[in-house]
Amino acid sequence: MTQLSEELKAQERMTAVGALQVLDAAAGASLDRITQLAAFAFDAPVAFVSIVGVDTQRFISQVGLQITGTDIRSSICSYTIASPDVMVVPDLAADPRFAHNELVCGAPHLRFYAGAPLIAKNGVAIGAVCVMGPTPRDLSEDDRQHLKTLAAMAMSQLELRRLSGRQDPVSGLSNRHQFHIDYDGLVARASAGTMYAVMLDVLDVPRLDEAGQALGMPPLEAMLHRSGVRLRVALEDITDVYHVGVSRFAFLIDLPTQDDVEALLLELKQRIIRPVMAAAVPMSPQFHAGICAFDPKTDSSNDVLRKLLVGVQAAISTRKDFCWYSERRDELLRRGYRLAADAERGLRREEFYLLFQPRVDTLTGKVVSAEALIRWNHPRLGPVGPAEFIPVFERTALMPAVSGWVVDAALDQLAAWQRDGIPLCLSINLAASDLSTEGMAERLLQKLAARDLPASLLEIEITEGEWLRANTVAGDQLARLAGVGVRVAIDDFGSGYSNFGYLSRLPISTIKMDKSLVDHLADDPGARLKAKAIIELAKGLGYTTVAEGVESMEQRQVLTELGCDQLQGYLFAEPLAAEALAAMVDA
Repeated sequence: MTQLSEELKAQERMTAVGALQVLDAAAGASLDRITQLAAFAFDAPVAFVSIVGVDTQRFISQVGLQITGTDIRSSICSYTIASPDVMVVPDLAADPRFAHNELVCGAPHLRFYAGAPLIAKNGVAIGAVCVMGPTPRDLSEDDRQHLKTLAAMAMSQLELRRLSGRQDPVSGLSNRHQFHIDYDGLVARASAGTMYAVMLDVLDVPRLDEAGQALGMPPLEAMLHRSGVRLRVALEDITDVYHVGVSRFAFLIDLPTQDDVEALLLELKQRIIRPVMAAAVPMSPQFHAGICAFDPKTDSSNDVLRKLLVGVQAAISTRKDFCWYSERRDELLRRGYRLAADAERGLRREEFYLLFQPRVDTLTGKVVSAEALIRWNHPRLGPVGPAEFIPVFERTALMPAVSGWVVDAALDQLAAWQRDGIPLCLSINLAASDLSTEGMAERLLQKLAARDLPASLLEIEITEGEWLRANTVAGDQLARLAGVGVRVAIDDFGSGYSNFGYLSRLPISTIKMDKSLVDHLADDPGARLKAKAIIELAKGLGYTTVAEGVESMEQRQVLTELGCDQLQGYLFAEPLAAEALAAMVDA
């Protein structure tokens, strides 16, 4: 009966331990200050917080001990947790229960022990806060009460970890908030010098959305839970794993070299990508990791997670198993979002301006049109090209404001040319988001009417892509514009997507061949065949053809032979200010 009772108590104790998640390094790290305070307050060279299990006890926070645990038969704390109050052993060597304990007989030859039990909310004692020393001594009643208070503080800290919403409900792992809290304690326990951090993404967002629509969230949550379990088991006794994003897990690792970190990741990959059954469908978790080396003395927890995100995104975008943090990539990202943050101010302060690149008739060389090109003279970064800032704007909510500015500035210039008798048409680039906005066509036509400009003088350039289809908002906007005479040009045609299917279903009037096709016309028969096919197809459909990026007489000659209608490029002029373009037309 006694043995059964002891087994039941041990089972209750381990259930409480599991619920509190006190056997990870982070839990111990959160107690280090209390342990240090105990050693100082009692002038004891050894202090520790122990968790007593069925077969072993583990020291999850310690001062003055080089070991991390002992066999249960050597555990003095196993007696403490059975005690209703603080247990003090003035001289361990004189107590037959402990006289042969390895800590007493061998180094560090301890003689004195005092411990206060850690008692969970359910009344179960799971371990103890203890102080020990090499000299026999006793504790006063006040000292005993102080040790009991420290034990209550330690227990409150452990309970706080569980109750403060710092545990992910899907994986059961500590979450990102707990990572920030634990960070200082974790790095303090590491060896001096560089440490490494890793973030794993086990399911990319597009697949997560698709699978969620098909299967619902419970199977996905089961897969994420299983991935967390695999990571926790694989890294048990090595490090603690945190669930820091929907499908992202992170951990800190103290290994000698980068090669060791990469070897660990390759081993983890084999464990993670094994199929998981989700709603009777076998699904394979993905494996993309970001890694960074960091200095615990200078890098905060926010610094580490940000660097890891840079690495993870690089791994996902390049379809690699893992990528190390790149300072260069980081600089470009931060520069990009600095541009995004400064854009509205730049519009107000007239930092943006337009240049105009002429298009010439292939046979006569006469300027027949111009393309409006936005530029930005940033007050701190200097000249910034659209190839850098437009993709950033398209990923944010800035594109409508920037496009609106471009349209107004370009139409103002077109109106000025008309007043001066300069017979030019003008092309304006619009983004997919512009054309996918209801009412955009009406607003553009109103701006033309306000300046008394014929619709036939305006051409809008759009880049082909998946979004470009009939029977959509964008398709309806294009039809409305084309119906009153605005010309529609497909920009960068032949650069990649090139879905010929929409050419006959949308009101297109111009095809602009991408510079990548033009570059090798003079020396690559394959490039010449592609250009010929595009020009012949466009002519068959009644479209005007324009070649972009013409830089040599040889390219011009080939395009003339192929029957291309118009040419644009540095052979004729680089992008010019409005006055310089007007002078070129007059000449």
